[in-house]
Amino acid sequence: MKWWRWAICCILAISHGTALAQSNALITVGLTDFQQAPTVRCRVAEGSYRWLVRENDAFTELGALTKTGEIKKANGGWEMHAGGANRISPYFILKPDHAEAKIKLISETTGYRQYRGAVHFYWHANEWHIALETPMESYVPGVVVSEIGKGHAEAMYEAHAIVSRTYALHTSGRHRLAGYDVCDQVHCQVFAGLSTVNDTIEAACDATRSLVLVDRLGRPVVAAFHSNCGGATRSSEAVWQTANPNLVTVEDHYCQAGAHAAWTQSVGGEQWRIWQETSDSTERFDIATRHWFKLPSARFNAVDLGDTVTIHGMGFGHGVGMCQEGAMQRARQGTSAWMILNTYYTDIRLRPLQEVTTLESNASSDR
Repeated sequence: MKWWRWAICCILAISHGTALAQSNALITVGLTDFQQAPTVRCRVAEGSYRWLVRENDAFTELGALTKTGEIKKANGGWEMHAGGANRISPYFILKPDHAEAKIKLISETTGYRQYRGAVHFYWHANEWHIALETPMESYVPGVVVSEIGKGHAEAMYEAHAIVSRTYALHTSGRHRLAGYDVCDQVHCQVFAGLSTVNDTIEAACDATRSLVLVDRLGRPVVAAFHSNCGGATRSSEAVWQTANPNLVTVEDHYCQAGAHAAWTQSVGGEQWRIWQETSDSTERFDIATRHWFKLPSARFNAVDLGDTVTIHGMGFGHGVGMCQEGAMQRARQGTSAWMILNTYYTDIRLRPLQEVTTLESNASSDR
């Protein structure tokens, strides 16, 4: 077996499939921002970490990470500089000595971020990859703060923790060919580490620990979410052409005072008319138009002024599932996390993650 196939199998064996449905679930996250940087600096934030390098189909320990280590891209792999040691290899791991240890990664383009778990640096399919192998319950708070920020009611954080955990479970394996379950971008869920997670978010995630949303057959639902629905959510069928009984249209006036409730955008008149005449997309016209002109949402009215077309729109995002700004307002007014979830998802149940054994990786990537 070629070394890189063996390496990818090692990562996936840790985090993919039913391993995610265990009480100590792990998930592997592609750190795509750091993957773009030529050099990444590594520093221990809490606890201790050790360098491992792959040699002869096995990992060999190189010693503890002390002060600041540096790893940079090299031909066919990575070059590591730490503690006076310089090594080149297609695969390095920064491994924590205990579960609560934290690592700080730093690059010029990304700045610094803190993570809990093991960091894998590897070369695969002629590309450099960085993947974080972390407990699901360390991943979720980082997603919640990245997706909605601070200053919200506790019920909002509890609801979003359940949604984010479910979404990760359902989409796990989307990036399996690259060696990780999910990425840290909007394509999956935004995950910028734990640097900005506060006690309120930690408490809300802990209060919902391991809980996920399932359908009547016990399968994780497609827990889609978006910023603002513009007054009514959309059904899965309307956006993705696939009917889903858990994702139906819901009237939602709670989001109409939200920051992303309305927008205006202008496009060239000739460009607009050519698009109308030539569009033969298999998608609905409003959905296809949103994608073509990169509009915030597909809920809009267009006013043709000749040279320009002014587009007045409502909402932000695909509009399916939980409306974040609507849910925020509901939580502020005292609605519980469970009632929020029941508002945006139909016929759902709560189950501990360890009881969920069926994973499906078919959620849309359209956020």
